[in-house]
Order: sequence, then structure tokens, then C-alpha cells
Amino acid sequence: MEERRLLLAVALSLLVLTAYQLMFAPPPPAPPRPAAGGAVASPSAAAGVPPPPPAVPPAASPAVPPTPAPTVADAKERRVEVQGEDATLAFTNRGARLVSWRLERYRDARGRPEEMVQTVPGAPRPLDIETGDPALDERLREALFLPSVETLVLRGSQEGELKFRYTEGDVEAEKVLRVRARGYLAHVGVSVRRAGRELPRKITWGPGVGNPTVAETEVQGYQAPQAVALSEKGVERHPGAAGPPLILSPVRWAGIEGHYFAALWVPPGGQGTAELRTVALPPGEDGKPRTLPQVALDLGPGGEPALLYVGPKDHHALDEAGHDLARVVPLGDWIGPIVLALMNLLRWVQGHVGNYGWSIVALTAVINLLMAPLRHYSIANGIKMAKLAPEMRVIQERYRKVPALDPRRQEMQKEVAALYARHGMSMSTQMMVGCLPLLLTMPFLIAFYRVLQVSIELRGAPFLWIPDLSQKDPLFLTPVLMGASMFVMQKMMPTAMDPAQARIMMIMPVVLVAMFFAAPAGLNLYWLASNVCSILQQAVTMKIVRAPGAAPVARPERRR
Repeated sequence: MEERRLLLAVALSLLVLTAYQLMFAPPPPAPPRPAAGGAVASPSAAAGVPPPPPAVPPAASPAVPPTPAPTVADAKERRVEVQGEDATLAFTNRGARLVSWRLERYRDARGRPEEMVQTVPGAPRPLDIETGDPALDERLREALFLPSVETLVLRGSQEGELKFRYTEGDVEAEKVLRVRARGYLAHVGVSVRRAGRELPRKITWGPGVGNPTVAETEVQGYQAPQAVALSEKGVERHPGAAGPPLILSPVRWAGIEGHYFAALWVPPGGQGTAELRTVALPPGEDGKPRTLPQVALDLGPGGEPALLYVGPKDHHALDEAGHDLARVVPLGDWIGPIVLALMNLLRWVQGHVGNYGWSIVALTAVINLLMAPLRHYSIANGIKMAKLAPEMRVIQERYRKVPALDPRRQEMQKEVAALYARHGMSMSTQMMVGCLPLLLTMPFLIAFYRVLQVSIELRGAPFLWIPDLSQKDPLFLTPVLMGASMFVMQKMMPTAMDPAQARIMMIMPVVLVAMFFAAPAGLNLYWLASNVCSILQQAVTMKIVRAPGAAPVARPERRR
């Protein structure tokens, strides 16, 4: 009985389990997850069965080249301008090349803003890009870059940016300029990539700087455009001449200078490498071949922009720009501080007088007035020497045939010393009194002469009949009057020289007139004003020395 119940219970349990499985079937098993290496675990592996050998992977497909960047270029050639208060820049988007850099505060002979770019067909242009690949460089010069703006107008303290971009195929190029409304500085950045790799690049200026007129080139002392750089040796100047390029490294700045204007590159980081070249240009109006200097600045591996100064060789403007750019103005080494002081004084006088011609006259008079005490002693010394000249010649004639090493020459020295003593003079002090005033006054006279050579303020400054003090006198009156005034000075001043020597000295005014005939009118005006001041001082000094009761000054007798 108990066994029957047990079998019935087992049968009922199996029935219940079977009905449950039929009514509530379990979900299908989840697909196996990939392993860490990307393989899929098979059921046989989970059961401990060794996996089948791996299948041979298919052959690797060739690498797919990178997708080229979208083309960035302009649809047509156009002119792009940046208008500032001191300078106006113009580009063509073909090659992002500079076509004009005008200085608004300086005028040419026609009254237009001074142009710094030499516009020669087929010649290089400033701000050209060089990568070392001639084919790529030519491609970039002909490409139509896309400018960020077509016209950029800056006023007051504004600063703007002009960007040129070009992308085609695997070549990407960009040129960026940051300029201010005032001043003559610009930051220039260049980037050139091929297949994503940065290429070496150089940025150029040239050929030359400015467009001097024929009248300017004919002025005495005119400085033709030449390469200039500040290196460890100091300021180096290299006139344009045919030959291989000259590479300077390191340089603090390098560029092209003319007589009154300059274009100077400052490398990224303050030091870099510059290449100075000579560019052959088509013949000019005279049919002669021409050459002008060009400078190429290596921008280095980084992406920092270079600094560019294009403007006047004005010491104040260059000094404000920093980087020792003011050293391009040739003030002189030992005399430079005096030149700078006189330059500032001339500008101050002009601010009160209002005309540079009269300012030169006024400043010359002031300098001569300050030097008057020294010149007084020099003139008085000359008058004393003229008094004893006849007796001195008698002594010299007596010992004329005595050799220089003969002991009798000592007797001559004793007689000369006795002659000086009779006239209340001393040989040692007389030499000092005669030479010291000249040594003290000459640096100031030379410094003022240098001021008038390097001052750009005289360019275009009129005075009476002279339209431009930096040019030749159109009537040549100032050089002629300068020579006549020198002749009057020599006639007024008693001399202790031999009559033959005196006659030779009378030729000097003629020689100086010939030398300064083509000099700037400002220089001749300075010499003329200085000579007039000297004539007045000689007249006053001689009147004082020749007081009533004084013996007349002996004039040398003429030999017949």
C-alpha cells in the first residue's frame, strides 16, 4: 500500500514538472561575447574542447591616402588695401603679393605719397614667399589667394589683421599681416604646408626701397639703395654688386636702406639668418642695365611672425620702434651724441621758427655765439703771429741752409724764443692757444654738418627761392655766396704765411665752390651762415685787438 502511494507521488511530480516546462519555456541562450582581443568564444571552448585552428586572415588592403583639404582660393584677381594714418598698403590676391606701400606723411616730387615699392614688371616683389622649391614658389606666386577682407581701414589706436589663404590639393599656404593705424611697423607671418608637413620658408623685401627721382640721385652725397644689417660686428652695409648671395647669421635686423627711407626685417625671437642678394632689373630709360639689392629673411622652424619696418630714416621714429633700428641712421660713432643733440635742437628751433631754412641760420648763429670766446682767442693769436711774422722770416732766412740735424739749429730756436718773449708770448702756450679753439669747435661744426646730411626733415622743406633744402640750389646762389664769404674772411684776417702760400690759400674758396656746387642747399646755407658769423666776429675781434694807440698789424710784403 505504501509503495503504491510512493509511485503515485513520483508520477504526479513528473507530470507537474513536464507541464511547467511546456507552459514556461526558458529563453534561448545569448550569443557568445567577443573576447578582449576581438575573438569569439565558441561553445566547444567553453566545454573545454580545444578550439579549431584559426582561419587565415585575408590579404591586407593598400593604405588609403589622406583626404585632401577642400580647395580654398578666390574666383578672380582683386586688389586688397590696408589704409592707415601713416601708411597705405596694397596687395594683389594673385600670390598675395605687395604692389604698393605708400607713406602718407611724406610726398614725392609730384606731391603724392612716397612709394616704397619698386614696381618693375617681371621683377621680384616685397613680401614674396620662398620655400626652396622653385616650382612651388612659382605656383604660389600665380595662385589666387582668398583675402579675409578686401579693404581694411584703421584709425586712431586701432590694430587690424589681413589674412590670405590658399589651399589646393596637398598644398596649403597662408600669409598674415597685423598692422596699426599709426606707425611704420607690421607683423608678417607665413605658413606653407605640403601633405600636412610644414615647409621651410623665407620672406623677402626688394628690390630696393623707394623711388628716388633723377634730381635726388644727382645731389652730392646721395646714398644709393644698399643692403644693411645689424650683426655681432655692428652695422654692416653692403652696396649692391653682382656676385653670390651673402648670408649673415645671426642678425638682429636686416633690410634695404636708401638715403631717406629704409625697409628693415626683425627676425622672430630677435635673432635670425638673412640672405643679401643683388637683383638684375631691365634697363632703365638710359638703356643701361640696373641692379638693386634684395634681402630674404629666414623665418625659422617656429610659426612666429617677423617684424617689418618700412618708413623714413627718422631717428625718433626708429628709436620708438625699438630693436636698435635707430642705428641704421649714420650719426657716427664718437660724434653721434653731439649729432643727436643738435638734431633735437634743430627740430626744437623749427618748432618756434616755422621754417627749416631760417632754423638752420638761427642754430648756426647760436653755435657760433657759443664758440665766440674760443674763436676770439684764436683770431687774436693770429693777429699776434702776423705782427712778428717779418722778424720770424728774417730768422728763418738766416738758418734756411742749415741742415735740420745741425747743432746750429738750437741757436735758431733760442732766437725764436727770444722773439716771442719780446712780444710777450710763449712758444708752448702760443701753440695751445692757436690749436685748442680749433680742436674744440671742429666737432660741433662737423656734427652739425652731419645733421644736415641725415635729417629727413629737410626733404621738401622750402626756403626763399629754394623749393627743397635737400636738393641743389636751383640758382646756385648759396655755393657762390659761400665761396665769396670765404674770400672775404681770408682778406680780413692777417696772416703769418709766406706770400706764395697766402696766394695758394686764396684759391681755396674757388675749390670749395666747385666741391659744393652740387651739394644740398641746406649744407651750403649752413656754410654761408657760418662764414657770415665768422666775418662779423673777425671784425669785432680785430677792432678790440687794434685798440687806439696800438701798433698797426704788419702785412706780409709781396715778393716781386
